[in-house]
Amino acid sequence: MIEPCRRLLGLLGRLEQALVVLLLVNIVLNILAQVISRYFFGKPLVWVEEIATYSFIWATFLGAALALKYDRHVKIDTFVARLSERQGAVARAVVFLVIMALLATILPSLVSAIEVEMRRSSIALPVQIPSGWFFSVPLAVGVVSMLLTAVFKVLVELRFALGGEPPPLIMRPLPDDHDDDAVEQAMLGDRL
Repeated sequence: MIEPCRRLLGLLGRLEQALVVLLLVNIVLNILAQVISRYFFGKPLVWVEEIATYSFIWATFLGAALALKYDRHVKIDTFVARLSERQGAVARAVVFLVIMALLATILPSLVSAIEVEMRRSSIALPVQIPSGWFFSVPLAVGVVSMLLTAVFKVLVELRFALGGEPPPLIMRPLPDDHDDDAVEQAMLGDRL
């Protein structure tokens, strides 16, 4: 049960990672196009800032979900580090339960926010797209992904606390910035 869930979350994480990379590339290319069109041709593109903003919003919420899968959110573990491994697992499970409770409180208001925002459209884009796709929907996608991840982490931490196996990683750890071989391994995976 745990392994298929871990694989599914890992697949979701790889999808989120690819989308975040594409969104960031999109931001850079659109801003570059804006600079070229404005300063070289004297005709700025009206829609570029809006596209960059929307891409940034999506990248933020997908990135937050991805960071939870990598266990890379900011944390202060001074207290947990002093506990035994099994007690630490209980403490981490409690933290993930709090995260789940906070995320669950956001969901009901998101439903009504999406309904309202779907009635309005983007302003500068050449096509009329409901603004909910750029504000509430990315938040909802990030919240649901983080909820799924938090549920998994609670289960594996409690399993470990009760004498089971240590919690498996959802995603491979990010390589150190100075380790070129690790970066290549992370990018190419098993194809090396």
